[in-house]
Amino acid sequence: MPTLKPLAYALSILTLTATLGACSSQDVNSTQPSQTTLKLNSAPFWQQNNVQGSQAAWLFDDAWLLASESQGLIVVEQNKQHSEVLNAGNFETLSVRTIGDNRFLVTSIDNERDLVAIFTLTKSNGNWQLTEHTPIVAPQAKPEAVCLFNNHNTGSISAFVADVRGLMRETLIYNFATEQTTNIAVREFAGVNEAAGCAVNDVSQQLFISEEELGIWQMNANAESSASKQPLTMVAPFGELASGIGALTTSTDGSLWFTSSSNNTLYRYNPEQGIQQKWRVSGDLSIGSVVIDNNATTAQAIMYDDESGAYRSSQLILDPITSTTKTNTTTAKTAHVYANVQTTPVAAFGDAADDPAIWVHPTDAAKSLIIGTDKRRGLMIYNLAGEQIQSLDVGRVNNVDVRQSSNINNPTHTLIAASNRSENSISLFTVDIQNSVHHLGSVATNLSEIYGLCMYSSKSGDYVFVNDKSGLYQQYKITSQQQQVSGKLVREFNLPSQPEGCSSDDKNGELFAGEEDAGIWFIQAEPDSQQAPILLQSVNEMLVDDVEGMEIYHGKDERLLVVSSQGDDSYVVYRINKGEKHPTLEFVSKFNILANLNNGIDGVSETDGLTVTAKPLPGYPLGVLIVQDGYNRMPQQPQNFKLVDWRQVHSLIHGDVK
Repeated sequence: MPTLKPLAYALSILTLTATLGACSSQDVNSTQPSQTTLKLNSAPFWQQNNVQGSQAAWLFDDAWLLASESQGLIVVEQNKQHSEVLNAGNFETLSVRTIGDNRFLVTSIDNERDLVAIFTLTKSNGNWQLTEHTPIVAPQAKPEAVCLFNNHNTGSISAFVADVRGLMRETLIYNFATEQTTNIAVREFAGVNEAAGCAVNDVSQQLFISEEELGIWQMNANAESSASKQPLTMVAPFGELASGIGALTTSTDGSLWFTSSSNNTLYRYNPEQGIQQKWRVSGDLSIGSVVIDNNATTAQAIMYDDESGAYRSSQLILDPITSTTKTNTTTAKTAHVYANVQTTPVAAFGDAADDPAIWVHPTDAAKSLIIGTDKRRGLMIYNLAGEQIQSLDVGRVNNVDVRQSSNINNPTHTLIAASNRSENSISLFTVDIQNSVHHLGSVATNLSEIYGLCMYSSKSGDYVFVNDKSGLYQQYKITSQQQQVSGKLVREFNLPSQPEGCSSDDKNGELFAGEEDAGIWFIQAEPDSQQAPILLQSVNEMLVDDVEGMEIYHGKDERLLVVSSQGDDSYVVYRINKGEKHPTLEFVSKFNILANLNNGIDGVSETDGLTVTAKPLPGYPLGVLIVQDGYNRMPQQPQNFKLVDWRQVHSLIHGDVK
């Protein structure tokens, strides 16, 4: 059968050329000039040739783990001159993370079974014990590389597995809270055509993937992010590396370590500054991998020589590295909460789910409804367990809001409004006495591209605010008579640039509106107001653009404005205070939503719309926060909405939960 490697290589070259062509010359040549190549001598590390090894891993002190395709997994205690085969077999590549005192999580490719084997390795009372757990199996696809990621935010370890299809699969395999291994599919995405190795920097949360004849790619390891990759450092003529790039490993100082077998060069690479040091290994060797221990100024490097089939050792003197990365000053200020429930995903992958609202049943809170937009299809209706119970395919609805008032003239005194981008209209709905949502009709607008929406009700009537991307806001008065609806334009005003999210306070006649790139504005909500919009809060290190969904939480003694800070996947809470001429916003908390491993619910990122209510619901005595999730993982599925018990947020603000 003809090999596909030339075709795969050609496709990789085309991809790389296109990618580099899209980058500026500054981006492509951002590394500092490479250091002088130093000469490096090596000596046999473990006195055995033809071991058919591939990669080593440092454990602690003088203890190392070696992979062997002929003997299996071997532990070597160098100073004690002790070695031991822990698991016989055909193993290739290694990735190890510490999970306790003298306790490690180990992954390696088992070539006999074409899977990624997972072990816990423990040393107790001078004895080594290797325990195997449920492996990772890629159906009909041989794994090529595996690397571990210790996600300190979620308290978990996941494994990235590259396979021969060019796909990368992430699987959650360890939970620090329970101290148990697990096997939960997180996501699958495009990797490279022929992966030679991979490694993750746990601190920067960056994933690196190598291709032998092309170079090294970089992407975000956090599942709550896009899986797009960028060239990090390439083989000539695209970069300065020699060909034959092998396995990858990282060290605690942030360095990425790898070798080139074509010229037996060992590289120490800093993703911020480029090549920091490089050594030419002396002798008739073919170095395919390297790993070091984690000392600060010196290191022992263990390399595998494919020529002799032996592991070799060298001593390195390391130059200090000065990081140029700016410290994220908001990290320590960002608290964490967890989703308690998630909804059924929308129908298809892509940017679809956008904005939620909640309808609270007037007599039986358990029958309350979550209303979410699928901006490819229409409104999706869920119960409080997150199960989809109804869909209304009315068009590309973007934002949705709900009002429940005795002034609304229908059996449930409910009016639901959504911005419909299919027809640049306001789509109106209600909930009937059978707890079913149905479409009442539409109000046409003259907006060129309707976008955001929120509702407002007062003694003067029921209103809908809509906007378009130009910054224009329109206010429509809605008339509802026995299931018949109509609307009249009563006011217009402008924000300087594109808005979307907004929220009104019916009692106080106030409208809060987000300008995506600028901040939060205040406008009087009554249609006869002549007051110009007032900027209350600009984007800053806490409120990171885009400013997206927002909603007011009406607490017992306070009003809180919850805002999606989409630029850093978080939420900012402001206390709304009364001012002399207009309300003011006081920052009180910032949080993000992390994966709830116990409930199997992933974290939340890139939130567009959100809603919040203080009304008690079953399981949510202080109310609930509902947010759209831009990347739905564990497993990878189309977008959905996540529910957060407000007691978690309350405890961040007040330090107690009642």
